[in-house]
Amino acid sequence: MGVPKIKAENRKELGGINSKKLRASGYTPGVIYSHGEDTQTIRLETLELNKLLNRYGETGRIEIELEGEAVSALIKEVQRDPVMATVLHADFQRLSADVPVRIRVPIAIQGRESVEEATRGVVEQQLMEIEVQCLPKYIPQYVAVDVSSLDFGQNIVLSDLDIAKDENYEIFTELSEVIVSLTASSKVEEPEEETEVPIYESEKSILEEE
Repeated sequence: MGVPKIKAENRKELGGINSKKLRASGYTPGVIYSHGEDTQTIRLETLELNKLLNRYGETGRIEIELEGEAVSALIKEVQRDPVMATVLHADFQRLSADVPVRIRVPIAIQGRESVEEATRGVVEQQLMEIEVQCLPKYIPQYVAVDVSSLDFGQNIVLSDLDIAKDENYEIFTELSEVIVSLTASSKVEEPEEETEVPIYESEKSILEEE
């Protein structure tokens, strides 16, 4: 999977009033900060930002196309309206190719439907993300966990994954953490109720004669 991209423009008008005007015009204010450099204030098209966040989540590496410059960055914080949940502001951290970064990476379960259908069990995910440190070029959008061969009583723990054995990553989450397990379904099938077949008057008379 390639690195997600989004376009942005430099933003000169600062302050709360200008930010409200910006949002009303279809843009979201944001900043790009980095160690040892001035923070850049930017604006992004709200529609495009929402598409990116909905598809890739609110963490991970992206590429910001900023007026001719390709900025490799990390999504650090997305501020939302507490009532409407609309995006109010987005913070990004500029990445340096040779400087490791510590991030949280989401876990994506694969093969859930097939194993649940085959076993009539339920796949239960206990761990939603892991915390790692690596160089920017090794930042994954997610960590895939295949559960298609999972059986009852079995667990998949973090130490089972390839990323836990990869020397390019330093893992800060406990390797013994259970990621996912397969359990029996608690749903009990109710017996079908017997339906009484009505006896019509003509049938009654025949039965009485017998």
